Order: sequence, then structure tokens, then C-alpha cells
Amino acid sequence: MSVLKAAYFDGKTSRRHAVSLFVSAGRLKVVGRDVSEQFDARRVRRSLRVANTPRWLYLPGGGACVTEDNDAVDRMTRVRRYERILHRWESRPAYAAAAIALVAAAVWLLVARVVPAAVEHVAERIPVETESVLGRETLSSMDEHIFKPSTLSKTRQASLGKKLAAMASAAGETARYRLEFRASPVIGANALALPSGIIVMTDELVGKAKNDQEVLGVLAHELGHVRYRHTMRRLLESSATALIIAAVTGDVASATSLAAAAPTVLLQLKYSRDSEREADRYAIDAMRKAGYDPRHLTALLGRIEPPRRVRRFVPGFLSSHPSTEEREVLARSGAADPVPAEDAAPQAAAEILRPPAEGLVPDKPKRAAVDPVHRQIVTLLEQRKFDELDRLLGALQGAFEGDAAGGSVTLEQAYFAFDRVPRTAEAALDDWVRVQPASYAARTARGCFHYFQGLDARGTAFIAKTPEANIRTMRFYLGKSQADLEGSLALTPKPYVSRLTLMSIARVSGSRDDEQEHYAEALKLAPQSVELRLAHMTSLEPRWGGSYREMEALVKEGRAQLKDAAAADRLAARVPAYRGNELQRKDDLEGALGRYNEAIALYQGAGTLCERAYVLGKLKRDPEAFADVKLALSKVRDHHYCLSQAVPLASRAQDAAEAIAMLTLVIEADARSAHAFNQRGWRFQQAGNVELAYQDYLASARLGDGWGQLMTGKMQWAGLGTPANREEALEWLRKAAAQGHPDAKLSLKQALEQVEKR
Repeated sequence: MSVLKAAYFDGKTSRRHAVSLFVSAGRLKVVGRDVSEQFDARRVRRSLRVANTPRWLYLPGGGACVTEDNDAVDRMTRVRRYERILHRWESRPAYAAAAIALVAAAVWLLVARVVPAAVEHVAERIPVETESVLGRETLSSMDEHIFKPSTLSKTRQASLGKKLAAMASAAGETARYRLEFRASPVIGANALALPSGIIVMTDELVGKAKNDQEVLGVLAHELGHVRYRHTMRRLLESSATALIIAAVTGDVASATSLAAAAPTVLLQLKYSRDSEREADRYAIDAMRKAGYDPRHLTALLGRIEPPRRVRRFVPGFLSSHPSTEEREVLARSGAADPVPAEDAAPQAAAEILRPPAEGLVPDKPKRAAVDPVHRQIVTLLEQRKFDELDRLLGALQGAFEGDAAGGSVTLEQAYFAFDRVPRTAEAALDDWVRVQPASYAARTARGCFHYFQGLDARGTAFIAKTPEANIRTMRFYLGKSQADLEGSLALTPKPYVSRLTLMSIARVSGSRDDEQEHYAEALKLAPQSVELRLAHMTSLEPRWGGSYREMEALVKEGRAQLKDAAAADRLAARVPAYRGNELQRKDDLEGALGRYNEAIALYQGAGTLCERAYVLGKLKRDPEAFADVKLALSKVRDHHYCLSQAVPLASRAQDAAEAIAMLTLVIEADARSAHAFNQRGWRFQQAGNVELAYQDYLASARLGDGWGQLMTGKMQWAGLGTPANREEALEWLRKAAAQGHPDAKLSLKQALEQVEKR
């Protein structure tokens, strides 16, 4: 009878019991200091032997034993032949390596050969109801995040719909489809086919067309995708590949999230070039049968397709399309009379870089440059001292190229100065590039300026609440920025700032492949830069189409590559900080606070401190919130979000001196913050310093604030902090009353009554 030493767990508690195991008369006996159990040996399951790792015996009722005596387990239980073979293979590294290679080869064969063939078979057998649901959900998701209602008249929509139906009938098309019209400031002039035959065309594309035949050419192309079920095939192929990888790696979470993310997958789907060519041939044939010139298809596509130097700014929908030149050859082959091909690239470039016909939204006032280097750059640009600008930024570029690890932060921060430059400075930047065409600093500075102009125009509201004029202005400036930055890449051996900014443009335009490409190139230039990794982390956030798995993978990679452990912690802090943001948006304040605490324990970032301050303020913990904002502004003097949090917190602060100090910081960074002037003026007035209070109220009044105008009028009327001047006081009171301020109306009435009595 064999005796086996083991550890016993009863399956009810985590307590470990040292026991001995005996097998006798078909019974397994478990005996220990305070354990005495018997089990049917035939119902005991054991784990397979893997080298000399501990073995588990799973007992009836949920208990288990673990032991390191593998030989005794083999003696006490029956070892199957395949288990002996498996153990022998696993004990030999060469065999294990061969097995891994065979698995990898099998997976590659499955993904590269079997999946495409299977997709062709499965796509034809997808139930119509299933595809219809997927199409509706995808359109619903796009309506929420990408599209706006069409502004085309119902008559215009009906006319195009009838013409498409007539063309489809002439082509003998029997596939079911549904034409939808939408506006989309995000993807602009575009059309796409969704599952179940939904074809979406944007108003912007209709606006680019010179005639209806051009519109019908694009619609015929999308109808070709519907006819051959390209969208469903690509979705099945992408999904099958992900599921195979999930099955091999055991990552069940990936398989689960794939189904939930189907609409997002469809939005980012790229057809193969063969599918695009098949849709092109279908469209050309359909147009010819309907009596239309197929060259109208390439005319419109050539007009909306950007040139190669700005093509990366276009969303991924068009990135796998055949070239315009290839399409023109195909279209001419289906046309009645061959004509010379037109060079569409310069025209497309001009259209992208030309201001929208509707005009640009007005420029927003810029915050003051509080950083000394920023002030110097802004001043030199105002004075058009281009040589000095080039020397300053060139020296920073040279320092970076000599020491990428230490110079990337300083270099990157210097170019943030162009976020403080008003739109009127564009002429000076143009002159700088004209005078010094080979200057990397000049071209990159103008590119950064255009980038910040685009972000300012976009604003911070959700896309559905952002006016189309703002989106058009953003697209215009980001297109100009990309052209400048791509042109700058050849002007220096290490164009780090260019790559970094191009990453952000790619993220905004929805091209993850381009963002990844620029990140990889930038990482070669600054392999120890945590700022670069943080910028890339933003693109991996779920709101930009990424996932927490990708974010955490970047953190793991950063810990392996970054020499500075504190820098790795800073990167890691972004994951709980983002989770905190999600919980905050769901009004789970306590949950958000926990995540922010977790992030700040890793790194006290200004943004996260101010996010926590907002939550603390909501929880009525103002002193803690005030301390967070104060610390944040000591780190980043002009952090926009922190400045916005500082004013309301200062208004509720107990210590007047600290409140005034914080409000002064806000005013120095943003001299147009009327709210900050009002609050500081009120604090001065409470402290009895009416002269300083009056100066702050006057500054607010000149900014057009009603409360500032009311307080200025009152103090001028009473002669507080300034000599009495009742004529001016009445003017300020009238301005405040005109804004509907109730106290101003009452004060104006009382003042006029006093004037009449005299």
C-alpha cells in the first residue's frame, strides 16, 4: 500500500491541512491531524503530469489535494499511454519547441488559407435577419458618434434614390439595398456600405459632385460592395481571425468583447484591393448599362481623394482603394470615347488646403504665455525676428539630437508656444517659411500653429453638439498642419516634434495605422521618452477605438524599456486615471475617487489632480479639492482644466489670502477670465481693500461681464476705491441691466430716482 504526503483543501475554506493519502480496497483515505475522510478512488480525478510541477487530486464534493510526489501519484493511479507519451515530449525542450512551431504553422495556415475560403461559404448562408440587425446597430452607432441628420431636401434625396433604382434596374440588380443620407463633418465627403445592404451617402459628397452622374457612380460602387457582400465577408474574416487567436491563447475576454465591438470593427473596416476593384468593375458596368459615362465615377473620386502627401489625413474607409490613375484606366476602358487622364492630385490638394466656402469660425482669444521660453518665442514672432527664432528652436533641436533622452521634453514644450499665438500671426509664419524654406524650425512651427488652430476650432463639446462650421475649420487647419509637418520630415535627421504632432492628427482623423506608424518612427528618435508613450496611450484609450488591454500592454512594454522607474509609474498611472474618468462620467463619484487615488499614488499628474479635485468638490470636500488644484498649478502653471477648476474652488476657500493667490495665478495665465476678476475683487472687498477690488471689477466690466459692470457702477456711484463719478456709474449700470441682471435693474432704477430728486 502506497503512502502519499500531500496538502488537503476541503473546498469550503482556504485552510491548508497536512495529510497522508492511502489507497486501499478501491478507497482513497485522507488522514491528518484533524482530517479523516474517505472517497471512492474511481471518482478521484488527477491533473496531467507536466515535468515535475505539483499534481492535483480533485476529490468528490469539491475538495482537493496537492502533492509534489509525482511518482507516487503515478503508482497509486492508472497512467494512460498517451499521458506517458505527453510527459516524455514535455520533458524534452526540443520536442516542446517543435510542438510550438507546429501550432504556429497550423494557426497561420488556418488564418491565411482556411478562413478566407470558409468565409466565402459562410457569408452566403448568414441569415438575413442576423445581417439586418447588425446593419441597424452599426448605423445606430454611427448616428450617435459620426453622423448628423442630412440637410438635403426630401425632394433631392428622393430624386437621387429614384435615379439609383433606375440604374440598378438597368443593370439587372436584384440585391436588396437601402439608401440613407447623412451629414458628417467627421468623415466629410464619403459613402459606405453597411451590412444588410444599407448604403450611406454624406451631404458633403453630394456637395462635391458637379452633376448627378458623379453621385450615381459612387453609389454604384457601393452597390457593388452590397452585391458581393464585401462588408459581411470582411467582418467575418476579421472576427474569425480574432476568435482563432482567442481560442489558441485562451483569451476568452477577447472573444466576448469582439461581439460587443462589432459596430466599431465595421466602422474601421478596410476592403481588400481585390474587393475594391470588383466594386469598381461592377459600378462601371452598371453605369454603362444605364447609359452613363463611367468616367464620372473617377472624376468625383479623384476630386475627393487627397494627394499622397496629405492622404494620411483621410479616414481609413478609403485607404485601401485603388489609385485614381488605375481607376481612370478602368473607367476609360468602359467609356465610349477614350480621353486623356487628368491629374487629380494637385486639384485634391488645393481643395483640402483651401478655406471652406462657408468661411472659418472666428479665432478664440489666446491665453497668455506664462512660460519664459514661450514668451520669448511669441515676442520674437511678433517682431518677425526669424533668424533669432531659428537659432532658439534650432539650438533646442540640436540639444535633442545630441541627447534624445534629456532633450525631448524641452523641445516638445517649446513648440507649445504656438498654442499661444493668435490667428493673425499666420502671415508672419508664412513669411518665415518663405524666407527660410529649408528651416525645420520654421516649417514645424507653422505646422504646430495650424494644429493648435484646428483644436481650438473643434472645441471640447461632443461631436454631436459641435457646429459643422467648427468641424470644417478644424479639418482645414489640420490638413494644413499635416502638409507642413510631412514636408518637415526631410529637413532634419530627427524630426521628433513632427512625428509627435502627426500622431495626434492621425488620432483625430481616425487613422490608427498612421498613428502607429508615426509612433514607431518617433520611438526610434526618442526611445526613453515617456511623453511620447503618453501621447500614444491616448490613442489606445477605448474612446479612440482602443482597449484597456492595449493600454496595459503599453504599460508592460514601458516598464521593460524605460530606464527610469518613475517614468514607468507615470505611464502606468494613466490606466486608473482613465478608468476614473469613465466612472466620473457615470456619476460614480466614490468609484472615480478610488481610481484617481490609485493613479496619483503612482504619479501626481496635474490633470489627474484636477480631475480628483472636481470629484472632491462634488463630494463637498472643498479643502482637499483646493489643495489638489494648488499642487497641480505648481506643477503646470497654465494647465487649462486646472485653471477652470481653480476659480470656483477659490470662491469657496476659507483662507482669503490663499484664495487671492490662486485667483492671481488664474488671471496671470488667462487675463480674459472675468469670473476670476470678480471673485478676486470680492475677496479684496471683503478684506477692506476697496481700491484693488474696484480695479478687478473694472477689468471684469471691460470684458463685458454683467456682474463686473454692476459692481463697477455701484463703486463709482458711491466713490468706493475710486473717485465718485455718477455719469460713468450710470453707464455701467445700464450695460449691466441690458444683460438682464436683476440687481443691476434695481440699482439703475434707484440711481435714476436719486438723480430725479436732485
